[in-house]
Amino acid sequence: MPSQFDTTYHETFRKPTFDDEASKRLYQMTKEADEVLEVASPPLPTQEMEREYLDFLQEDFKSDPWLTHRFRKYTANPKRIPWKNQRQIKRQYNFTFAVNWFAGSILAWPLAAAIGRRFKTTRGGVPIVPLNRWVHDFPRPEPGRIARLTFRFYSITAAAALGYLFARTFTDSAVRCSNEWYNRPDLKPFPAMVKQHEGDLTHRTMLEAQYNNKKQSSFKSSALYRFFMGRDADFTIRENPYVKLHPEDVWNSQRGHYTTYTNNFGQHHQ
Repeated sequence: MPSQFDTTYHETFRKPTFDDEASKRLYQMTKEADEVLEVASPPLPTQEMEREYLDFLQEDFKSDPWLTHRFRKYTANPKRIPWKNQRQIKRQYNFTFAVNWFAGSILAWPLAAAIGRRFKTTRGGVPIVPLNRWVHDFPRPEPGRIARLTFRFYSITAAAALGYLFARTFTDSAVRCSNEWYNRPDLKPFPAMVKQHEGDLTHRTMLEAQYNNKKQSSFKSSALYRFFMGRDADFTIRENPYVKLHPEDVWNSQRGHYTTYTNNFGQHHQ
């Protein structure tokens, strides 16, 4: 058997094999598209496109923060839009985490109160007392002060700790870092004055899953609103994205990658 340094079999096995002529033709076309052909350059922007972009910047500047230490990120450059999108996703995650933390602390309060009540007394059941030196000038005659402060400290600490564990468990952390292949259109440099292709169901499902303000379903389409406010409710039929697309093409934050149809390296980096 040849060693690992022998190149005898390279000439025999270096060429790919195909099942039929159709597979060979598909391989040749894909290789030509990825390595030989180049992506067509977009047309030069017209004066009307420049005006529209300036109007877009004027409106988009209004949503910028007033005070920030990363002010250069908000200047008119190709990475302005992906930076704002990334910050928006992070703020959404932080808000959801804080809400879940607060809700978990409320749910865990009975257990936290039991923990604080346990620390109010010693192991023998006697209430704890301060073991400090007696200062005759400023006496503290209130007997339950130390027990009350001890209960507050241990109960609030336990509720905060249990709420944090609840938030870490039930908050979807995949939403803020779902870009495994670095090819998401919303996190790539924004092509100014270039016509955007709209109507892609994969892109739309990604926006609805990642951004709260992009979701089509509103509170008017909820079951309670439809029941009590039928005339003002939204009865639009929801579209199932799995009917028209393959399950791999529908965005899923848990999977973490934006599906593409090519292995071209240029489409998988920012």
